[in-house]
Amino acid sequence: MKLIKTLSIVFLLTFTTHAFAKSNEYYKATLVHVLTECNSDCQKLVFRQEVDKAFFELINAVLNQVKWEISMREKEIYD
Repeated sequence: MKLIKTLSIVFLLTFTTHAFAKSNEYYKATLVHVLTECNSDCQKLVFRQEVDKAFFELINAVLNQVKWEISMREKEIYD
């Protein structure tokens, strides 16, 4: 249980402080739900889902940035 609480806090600190984060209210509600209404399997599932979503959003943002930079370089080459 202590591990899950620690991981939850680390997750919140990591993913609520960047531009792609969901609202703080969402994370507070999720954390309260996980700590009060879920057993350990549910906690693991919710944590994994949130990490997966955040990871995919981050990868998508990185890919969009790379795509934009490639298009800018192509413009420089052909202009």
